[in-house]
Amino acid sequence: MDFEELKRHLQDAAENGSLMTPKHDPANLGTTFAQYRTVLTHELAPNLETFIKSGKYSVNEFENTNSPLTPLYFEIIPDTESGFSIPASGVTAYSVFGSSVVDRLVAVSGRTQGWHVFGEDSHVINQKIRNRDLINKRRLR
Repeated sequence: MDFEELKRHLQDAAENGSLMTPKHDPANLGTTFAQYRTVLTHELAPNLETFIKSGKYSVNEFENTNSPLTPLYFEIIPDTESGFSIPASGVTAYSVFGSSVVDRLVAVSGRTQGWHVFGEDSHVINQKIRNRDLINKRRLR
């Protein structure tokens, strides 16, 4: 898959309303979850489709060895001029508040949810690479 093809998949999901799942929607911070999750920022969430269309980000493609049925895993790194260098926040279990800054978005295509994005910390991604949970395929852009 190349950059433009990924961008089309993400744009289609945004137009269909499935790109940001309820779990990662900051409007649903009042709903608690039993495990850590990330939510997009209040600034990015309403501008997600515009951000995707802008192309102001780079993308690294990985194979997720923990999801053999849906192994595509794309790290999205917002460009500084995108205005979204901090695209999400980490939320601890049973909390209704963001507690950490998250500097990446990840795009995946799940079997049931289809294409969607969530936040991830670059340090966590790097740890997954070191553990071989993620295998670096290539930089798309």
